[in-house]
Amino acid sequence: MEREARFEFGANWSRFLRVLTPERIEVAEASLREMLGVERLDGKRFLDIGSGSGLFSLAARRLGATVHSFDYDRQSVACTAELRRRYFPDDPAWRVEQGSALDPAYLEKLGAFEVVYSWGVLHHTGSMWAALDNAARCVALGGLLFIALYNDQGDKSE
Repeated sequence: MEREARFEFGANWSRFLRVLTPERIEVAEASLREMLGVERLDGKRFLDIGSGSGLFSLAARRLGATVHSFDYDRQSVACTAELRRRYFPDDPAWRVEQGSALDPAYLEKLGAFEVVYSWGVLHHTGSMWAALDNAARCVALGGLLFIALYNDQGDKSE
């Protein structure tokens, strides 16, 4: 999607980081545990596609996963990097970078992950089906693709 045509989510995430509390982090961790049906993520690789604020990357790392976070939006990358700096400074088990869910060469270089997480992101790319296909290719054999897509159809969605 052309940069000029997209909403820059990072500004919202920057504001969110100012009100992030330990309780919100604990809720994110509990959410991951419940949705994935696990208590811990030790020994698992977790890919956060469109990491936004970095909250769920942080939750996955706190649960023991090795985390790779990326986002297309530079400010979102900065937010995720800020959470890494605050809670896991210089941690080699959490990598944060800019990347695109629409770049199959980039994703291929990342390898396979036991958990591929993308919550409310792929439909914003402008090529949702390509982004979904690319994300699915990152899932390790026996792994989980954990996504949320919004499908607002006006009155029908209500």
